[in-house]
Amino acid sequence: MTATVMIWDIVLHIADDVELLSLPGRFQSPTVVHFLSRFLSLVFSCVIFADNAQTCAPTLTVVAIGINFVALAFTLFQFFIRVRVIYCEDSWFKTGFFATLWVLASGGASLNFDFNVATPLAGCTKHPSTSVLIRLGLPILAILVYDSCVFLAISFQIYKLSSLFVGAKPQCNQKEYGTRDGPTPQFIQSFKARALTLVGRELPSLTRAILQDGQLYYLMSLGVSAITLVLLLHPSIYSGYRPLLVPMHTVLLNIMAGYVFREVRLGRMRERELSTLAITLHQQHQAEETLSLHSIRHDEEAEEDSS
Repeated sequence: MTATVMIWDIVLHIADDVELLSLPGRFQSPTVVHFLSRFLSLVFSCVIFADNAQTCAPTLTVVAIGINFVALAFTLFQFFIRVRVIYCEDSWFKTGFFATLWVLASGGASLNFDFNVATPLAGCTKHPSTSVLIRLGLPILAILVYDSCVFLAISFQIYKLSSLFVGAKPQCNQKEYGTRDGPTPQFIQSFKARALTLVGRELPSLTRAILQDGQLYYLMSLGVSAITLVLLLHPSIYSGYRPLLVPMHTVLLNIMAGYVFREVRLGRMRERELSTLAITLHQQHQAEETLSLHSIRHDEEAEEDSS
């Protein structure tokens, strides 16, 4: 089943993959990671199918788990790449934070190398124990946390930049927020502008497209991870079927991440432009603050000289 889904997705997007190979920088690490994750996810699906057909050969089962580990690491790395594109102007702290989350989420799959866990993952155990099912769920939980952090971080960055476009800058003067008689019209207008950015209305076409398209697929990947985790641990479902959800989760996660990467790389999601704009706005803001400080110091020096 998983092999069929993966092959279908590869055939469906083969034109885009060929176009990726024709672009400059086709041998750079992001593109290489994309194709490796696609290839390894396909190999994992085929090995799982062959392992089940051959009554669960131990060697083939361990090979399948190893391939799944590497495929997940490459798939999750595509999420990390997207965070770096959106936050390209920020400090190394944020990059290090998400890199650490990527390592932890990828390392969670190493729990499946235990053969007692690997055999139900390949569909070789009819009644896996609850502890085995929990160990199968821990990597998915780690991926869910990682995906959630990536989704929220990108959404916040898009929202923060979009608020600049719609004039929803926060004000420092408390009087402009409200008085004893209630909120001021300026505060109500600012609040409405911020609320509209959350649903994608009143946004420039660039940020609206990113928020409603790329983030939609990441939200779907969050849903896939959450549903897989719930079904894996739900007692009403036959325990022998529940581990089979894990290979499907790997394939669906790869399909979502691969789609977003292709759209960004082929210029259909203009996230690089948003990042460039973010840098420009940040530099303009710093320049304005510097000029303001120089003006204040000049006025203070002029007052001292006059006195």
